[in-house]
Amino acid sequence: MAVHIEGETVHAIFLERPNRFEAIVQIGEKMERVHVPNTGRMQEMLHPGVPVVLEKSDNPRRKNRFSLKWVNKNGHWICIHSAWANRVFEDAVERGWIDWVKGPLRREVKVGESRVDFLAETEPPLLIEVKCVTYEENGRAMFPDAPTLRGQKHLDELIRATQSGYRAAVALMIFMDFPTSFTPHDGIDPVWGEKLREAKKAGVGIRAYTCRIGLDTIQVKEEVPVVL
Repeated sequence: MAVHIEGETVHAIFLERPNRFEAIVQIGEKMERVHVPNTGRMQEMLHPGVPVVLEKSDNPRRKNRFSLKWVNKNGHWICIHSAWANRVFEDAVERGWIDWVKGPLRREVKVGESRVDFLAETEPPLLIEVKCVTYEENGRAMFPDAPTLRGQKHLDELIRATQSGYRAAVALMIFMDFPTSFTPHDGIDPVWGEKLREAKKAGVGIRAYTCRIGLDTIQVKEEVPVVL
């Protein structure tokens, strides 16, 4: 079983990315401006001529008819739709594939001045922040792909939560199947990397999982080492 992707998919060729939220692709003989549902830079994989897959929307109010959801990197499909990471994590917990999370999950829980993705109703409660990882270099998955003040703030909140009696964890969902480990991308955001190390020392669990990526399903594949 897996998270099923129900939208109609269309194959295309990436041409350029004029801004963070849009790309220009070629579908057959036609050029199309499409939505990009990921604000990461993705410069290491979004090169002119790279095969991509779009999801078509039937919503007539949308500015763009298509969203760029998958990118082919060296023969591997990478899903760049970061919002799906929470669904894949929740599905894996429900099926027992991520077995360190017990108890019912509540979504979008306010903690301090932030919202954390999940709270497992255990004793003590477990806060979980999920991150979607789409960057890879030499077989190692890395996050973030752009500086993230929001991500830094989340780590600060998790550290404070552990000091207040909560348990806390970061679940890094690697939206590709081939990396063999994870490490913070200090070259992009050294502050986030340092805060992740601080979180580990404070007792925050850091777990990373590769995923099997299809054009109609996504599911957790296996846990990989976290190198800090």
